Amino acid sequence: MDRQNYKKISGIQTEIKDKELFIFDLDGTVIDSSKDIADAVNFTLQELGYPVLPEEKIIKHVGYGGKKLMEGVLNTTDEQLIKKAVSIFRDYYFRNPAEKTTLYPYVEELLHLLKDRRKKIAIVTNKYEDISRRILESLKILNIVDFLVGGDSVEKKKPDPMPILHAVNRLSSNIEKTVMIGDSEADIQAGKGAGIFTVYVTYGFGREEVVLKYDPDLTVNSAREILSILA
Repeated sequence: MDRQNYKKISGIQTEIKDKELFIFDLDGTVIDSSKDIADAVNFTLQELGYPVLPEEKIIKHVGYGGKKLMEGVLNTTDEQLIKKAVSIFRDYYFRNPAEKTTLYPYVEELLHLLKDRRKKIAIVTNKYEDISRRILESLKILNIVDFLVGGDSVEKKKPDPMPILHAVNRLSSNIEKTVMIGDSEADIQAGKGAGIFTVYVTYGFGREEVVLKYDPDLTVNSAREILSILA
């Protein structure tokens, strides 16, 4: 490794280690929820008389909340149809939030390490808050999270910075001591808009060629890489 790259990596390590608040996206970052989301969407489609879709076609619409998800999978702007679809989807998903959902590798270890280091942890997601809470509880990590912001917790969703700034304020932190970790362009845009350090994880649902256009401060391929930086 040349001296310039060594200095760059060392600087990033120091910067992340000094952070006090670690904000994570949920779907595609902390959890792999693709199968449960696909099941909930396909149940909704069947209830509405539409053909089911393969998981990969559904997941490309994830990241901007339930309404956008339904708009995408139904390929419609019919507000009445979307409203009905969202209602069916939300009801089914609330009753079946984590049948197949799992934590991504090394995420649990990372969360526990942050707790051991007395760091604050927030989840900021565009998923409904009540469903998110049930998932975190089911995966036994709700008690690790200091604050949860869902897509319906505040007026605006990511990519607007409002939910991130809400978490920063509620946890009495500041933007200089905060990092945003996520898998989509919405996460990086929201983090940049809030003026905080951003980490893009490539293993989630986001499309790399799209996310990298928003110039994340750090890109990692696994939560294990963040663990290594903090070690």
